[in-house]
Amino acid sequence: MAIAYAVSRNIAVTLSVLLFAASSWGCNEGAISIHCGSTPSSVLSPAGALLSVFVSDGHVYFTRAERETLEFSSPTRITREQARIDHNGESRPKIALGRDNAVFVSWTRRIEGRFAGDVYFSRSLDDGRSFDAPRLMRDTHEPTSHRFDALTVTPSGRLYVAWIDKRDLARAEAEGAEGFAGASIFFAVSDDGGATFGPNQRAAAHSCECCRLAMVPAGADRIRLLWRHVFAGSVRDHALAELTPGGASEPERVSHENWVLQGCPHEGPHMAAGTNGEHMVWFSGAPDAAGVHYGFRDHALGATLHMQRLDERPGSGKPQVAVRGDHVDVIWLAVGAKRSEVLHVHSHDAGRSWSTPQTVASSAAAVDHPHLLTDTDDVWVAWHTGEEGYRLLSPPERSLARP
Repeated sequence: MAIAYAVSRNIAVTLSVLLFAASSWGCNEGAISIHCGSTPSSVLSPAGALLSVFVSDGHVYFTRAERETLEFSSPTRITREQARIDHNGESRPKIALGRDNAVFVSWTRRIEGRFAGDVYFSRSLDDGRSFDAPRLMRDTHEPTSHRFDALTVTPSGRLYVAWIDKRDLARAEAEGAEGFAGASIFFAVSDDGGATFGPNQRAAAHSCECCRLAMVPAGADRIRLLWRHVFAGSVRDHALAELTPGGASEPERVSHENWVLQGCPHEGPHMAAGTNGEHMVWFSGAPDAAGVHYGFRDHALGATLHMQRLDERPGSGKPQVAVRGDHVDVIWLAVGAKRSEVLHVHSHDAGRSWSTPQTVASSAAAVDHPHLLTDTDDVWVAWHTGEEGYRLLSPPERSLARP
């Protein structure tokens, strides 16, 4: 979302901010920084560097900082020309790390047409000092909707980029076919570190139209993809599939709130890889099951286990999950009438039981989605708000955040 900065600076944060003081930055007209931009996405490198991308003034930028200081470098502009970057909580630039200091970035650019866009990709082979010319990911000539990109890298170095795609819907409408629900998910794979990509492949038809995707590696060369799906009767629950360089498995339904909705809720899921399956979190607006949910997908059993609702209060959503051994951390955003909060729970038994929710931070300004980041030492919460800028926070039970 676009962040407004004409707000008083007298906001109290309920948890001490580890690495950032609001008085250390200002957002004058024309200022370009991660604090003054919007919709940042970040990743922690094995060496402890915080690498981030964000949107400012119609461009996508890259910046880096050491975790201990959070002093960000002068931003590097990735895009070549000013454009309508599709940036909000659900759709934002993405960043992933490859071998030998490679940095991979994807984003969506809005184009003419209702809800239409194009997904672009760029890479840096020099630790973010320079980036290749942006590359269009679609291989179809029809300028329809290709949005809500996601990317991840497998342990073998294969790079997957996926997105929500409406080419199937456009084709069905052009042919006069009825009953095509939602959109589709397409993906492309690179075996050479982002130098080239294989053809666009369909992962699934009938995805929800505007919810973020979740991806994690699944073995040396494969990934798993989680998304909000449109099931029969316009039920908008979640599905999971495994992607390989050669195609995708049949989708498996993994959540069962039976949320009937004639439209997209703009609330995608998140997941993290665990032992023998994935830890998943999502939002549902089903009348009898509204709120933030958790579940573990056990692939040996073909079932979603330990399902429970973590928060059922109105205004709670945008969950994220991180896993370290049997320790699982979950955060989510709770939007109130006057303040928004980031809430945190943890589990020490792989999601079977949970702590009482505690507040990580709060703000009275416009807020972005919070994100969980992990490194070799701990788990961290990244949160960007209109009042406090970009912050890196530790969950309340910091000493418990290690397995």
